[in-house]
Amino acid sequence: MKNIMSAPKLQLIKRSLLATGILLSMTPSAWAACSYSVTNNWGAGFTGEIKVTNDTAQTINSWSVSWQETNVSVTSAWNATLSGSNPYTATGLGWNSTLAPGASASFGFQANGTAGAPKVNGSLCGATTSSTATSSTKSSTPIISSSSSVKSSVAISSSKSSSSAASSVAAESSWLFEESAVGFCSNSGVIDNKHAGYTGTGFIDTENAVGASIVWSLSAASAKTYTAQIRFGNGGTSARRATVVVNDNQIKTLDFPTNSNWTQWQTVNVDIPLKAGTNSIKLVAETADGLANIDSIRVTGNGITPAACPTPPASTDCNSITNQPILRVAADGSGQYRTLQAALNTLSNSNTTPTQIRIKPGTYREKLSVTKPFVTFCGETGKTSSTILTYNDGASTSNGNGGTIGTSGSASVTIKANDVSMENITIENSFGVGSQAVALLAQGQRLQFRNCRLLGNQDTLYTHSGTQYYRNCHIQGTVDFIFGAATAVFDNNTIHSVGGGSALTAPSTEQNVPFGLVFLGGKVTAASNVSKGSVALGRNWRPYGAAAYIRTELGQHISAVGWVKMSENTLDTARFSEYLTTGAGANTSARAPQSKQLTAAQAATYTISNIFGFWTPSYSK
Repeated sequence: MKNIMSAPKLQLIKRSLLATGILLSMTPSAWAACSYSVTNNWGAGFTGEIKVTNDTAQTINSWSVSWQETNVSVTSAWNATLSGSNPYTATGLGWNSTLAPGASASFGFQANGTAGAPKVNGSLCGATTSSTATSSTKSSTPIISSSSSVKSSVAISSSKSSSSAASSVAAESSWLFEESAVGFCSNSGVIDNKHAGYTGTGFIDTENAVGASIVWSLSAASAKTYTAQIRFGNGGTSARRATVVVNDNQIKTLDFPTNSNWTQWQTVNVDIPLKAGTNSIKLVAETADGLANIDSIRVTGNGITPAACPTPPASTDCNSITNQPILRVAADGSGQYRTLQAALNTLSNSNTTPTQIRIKPGTYREKLSVTKPFVTFCGETGKTSSTILTYNDGASTSNGNGGTIGTSGSASVTIKANDVSMENITIENSFGVGSQAVALLAQGQRLQFRNCRLLGNQDTLYTHSGTQYYRNCHIQGTVDFIFGAATAVFDNNTIHSVGGGSALTAPSTEQNVPFGLVFLGGKVTAASNVSKGSVALGRNWRPYGAAAYIRTELGQHISAVGWVKMSENTLDTARFSEYLTTGAGANTSARAPQSKQLTAAQAATYTISNIFGFWTPSYSK
């Protein structure tokens, strides 16, 4: 006679076996379901998602899933804790480990290799296979087990959490960013593998330079502070310092200490504030040795996933602007006007319509006076050196009335208007040596210059007053060839000495103006005839003159003392400073004692937004 068990008794036995974790012969579909899908595939790797669904009438606590890949290496997971090495095991976190009847939990993972089986659109959990939860046969199909001690190819297990576990702090998910994977955007160096102990495919060995950097991109589910752990190696002779920059904001300066062994990896933690959505994290070297070897960065917090790296915006040249009136100038007569002044004179002094003056390559020998606002002087892209505005007056040139025209009168181009831009143009004063001879006199608010060449000798660029921005320009001269009272930013420019001179700059900043001449990055270079250590970074034309060089490379022609006074002025009132300058001329220990070596916190105030306030130059974007 068959022993037929009643339904209530069977249900009681099921509950008992589930609680003790020894129910191993039930089919997968009786207890839970899971699906495996590939969410992103880039050939050399992919991201996937496994979804766990509780199809039972009971709550499942502390689920886990394990699976085995073919010729694939799983490098990280999020919304679950990853362990093992093919087969891999993922367990639920404090916030998603309990599944009520009908509830689901999903977690993602990233892998190196070619996505194959499991199929990208296959729902594999509970599929017909030769394996069950008790089988030791390897399979790529998820199967169920409620015993965490039994490993199978893909299994979901459930066990009741203890009271102590219930009272513990819930674990958070984390994302491990490694080289050449989604979320890893750029680095100033190479991916190397010459030191053992790294994870992934290698580590990042940046160039030995201040400013060497690594950039990652990630998405956060909510705006809050997350913890980042950076794994690094430093077998050098000293600590290496770096600044953590999140979404273009400097967050903290970190020291990466040396342990004199490149194969003994260390970690350092830093709290990072993230916004909801896509974020960028940048690590920037503050020492001449560059960054430590960076193996990975792990960001902990629920809802952290990698994000696509931003595509750098195409550089918008003035020639690409189509929504403004265009006046065309050509010295050969092929345009509407032969001279820039003739085109400019067609505009009103009270002009409010942004207007383009497009300039064909050629040499324009005229003294240009710009008194009309909202004008862009636009040379052809790539034709800066062949689009030349030139004149040859010096301060000693006669004014025709028994006197001389003076420094201001010598300018080849004079701007006395607001909202004027110049791009892809060379402005030259060809007077030569022996007198002040200005190439450009700039006086006005919101003046900007990009991809320009300013050529002269003494007093090449007169930053008279107002707010000015120069980017990717070449400025050359001999004595005080950048001078004046304006608040002016020089972003990635080449400042080139063509002959011996006392100083590069001569600021005349007013006492109540916080910033004067600010050099962000770029290089200070010299012709071969300029003697080593013969040129100062600046001298104060007025008592409170201000100049700062931030992460600028200085040539050997820069003097050790760096800063000198002008005439009866004293350095005690001048505001001269540097931050992490490099090169043969960066002899900071011998600088004039009245000058400052800025701290990281002080240097962080030298941003375009902080210097200019409400004006953001379009050329800075």
